[in-house]
Amino acid sequence: MPTPVPLIIDCDPGIDDALALFLAAASPDQLQLLAVTCVAGNRPVATTTANACRLLDAAGRPDVPVYAGAAHPLGQHEPRCNLVHGEDGLGGVTLPLLRTPLPAPAADVLTGLLLQAPPRRITVVAIGPLTNLATAELKHPGLLRRAKALLVMGGAVACPGNVTPLAEFNFYADPSAARIVIESGAEIGLFGLDVTGKAVMSAEWIESLLTIDRRCAKLSHAMLTAYAQQDPLLHDACPVAYLLRPHLFEGAAWSLAVDETPGPQAGHVRAHPIHADGEHHAAAGDPAGKPLGAAARVYFDVDRAGLMALVRSRLENLP
Repeated sequence: MPTPVPLIIDCDPGIDDALALFLAAASPDQLQLLAVTCVAGNRPVATTTANACRLLDAAGRPDVPVYAGAAHPLGQHEPRCNLVHGEDGLGGVTLPLLRTPLPAPAADVLTGLLLQAPPRRITVVAIGPLTNLATAELKHPGLLRRAKALLVMGGAVACPGNVTPLAEFNFYADPSAARIVIESGAEIGLFGLDVTGKAVMSAEWIESLLTIDRRCAKLSHAMLTAYAQQDPLLHDACPVAYLLRPHLFEGAAWSLAVDETPGPQAGHVRAHPIHADGEHHAAAGDPAGKPLGAAARVYFDVDRAGLMALVRSRLENLP
């Protein structure tokens, strides 16, 4: 049997983050969850960190350490949050808080784990604003290249944004951090709105979770019922699902740059496809076609039925 993939999840729970954490927690045969680090994003960092503790304990994984991270974007004093997930970040679903996060700052935890492990051993899944990862990279240049892969939920390459016409929330929340991470030289897989916009949860699928005789399935139903009224997309589960079932996703090599200029373009991803010949070709509306300097694999398609079946089946493994 293959050895489980050592994994760090950096997140801002958030309801779709909750499903990503449940998916990872339910898959110990494939994923060795080393740590969960938290960041301000969907809600302030104190809330997202407490939510990570609540969710992992609900999933029967009190063994997974949780660390608090950045409270605001690079160079700014206030976080950019939203209320899509409710004031508490979990759609009003009440879960007990049975522990407090560990005291080490998230960026230091990321740094320590990546430096202590052999190069290209640990995979990092980042499903919130990228402030923690960028902070670690700024302190230790080249750090993120030590990851086996860096799977990022963020950005909008060939589709409109969901916060501004040009920007997806995670990249808009800290565009400077997004630029630093994208330009880090890490082996990046980008799961932006181009693919997560196809991870549509039907009302029937959400209702089907009630037929699973597991507490976490019923919690998921309650959270998703609130969330799907505004955003029926399972964004953050996608990179975790990719680790479990990579054949569900299709992507291609693109050259990327993130705009950090303040204003409506902040967080916008400029992108060109990289063809098999290694040449950079102009994207629509960008006739220059100049190389942008940061290569990543950008995912554009997902087997939606397969994704939903995977999430549902893994919920059956939880308490």
